[in-house]
Amino acid sequence: MARMCWLTLGAFLAANVARASSSTASQELEFTFLLAAGSTECFYQTVDRDSILEFEYQVIGESNLDVSFVMISPSGRREFDDRRRGHATHKLERTDQGDYQLCFDNSFSKVKEKMLFFTLLISNPNSTAQDQGIVGNATAGQTLEYKLADFMTRLNALHVKIQRARVIQLMLRTFDTRDQRLQDNNLWRVGFGSCVSVIVILGVATAQVRILQSLFPES
Repeated sequence: MARMCWLTLGAFLAANVARASSSTASQELEFTFLLAAGSTECFYQTVDRDSILEFEYQVIGESNLDVSFVMISPSGRREFDDRRRGHATHKLERTDQGDYQLCFDNSFSKVKEKMLFFTLLISNPNSTAQDQGIVGNATAGQTLEYKLADFMTRLNALHVKIQRARVIQLMLRTFDTRDQRLQDNNLWRVGFGSCVSVIVILGVATAQVRILQSLFPES
């Protein structure tokens, strides 16, 4: 009974430690905002050294909507520079210490505002490597510590995978929203075009009847 209590307490502590360390091992941000016509919007994110940065953005709304995007490192280097794109995915394997600048540019469009959604996933592989080193150095007399460290490592890896899956699901929902808006716009255009076609056909038919009546006047 005592051994079971110790194992239960150890699992509870490991879960709490993993939950606390997952915020440092990985970080996920997502944001939706309206980019006004002829404007530029910048965001800043602090990143640790040698982290993995995954970034994806999508213009929501009608087709053929695009923006320009640039990511600038703390040293002033342009990591990514997109010119008038509606969707893009970027991944930076090794980051520098400091604030990264993410800028969206819509200055080339003087009329249309753009609805933008972007997601940012930052993971730190060094924390997982340190946990694996602790597990590898465990001795036979440290069975409980070995199990706790292994449990924490598995939880960290699972947490990162869940975050990446969540990012993919968010992007799929964004695509569904964009497709729904396109369908609504196309439905309105099809209905309007059909009404115009019917009016034109009726007008042509009426004109033909009048022309035939004028060719055969009543005696």
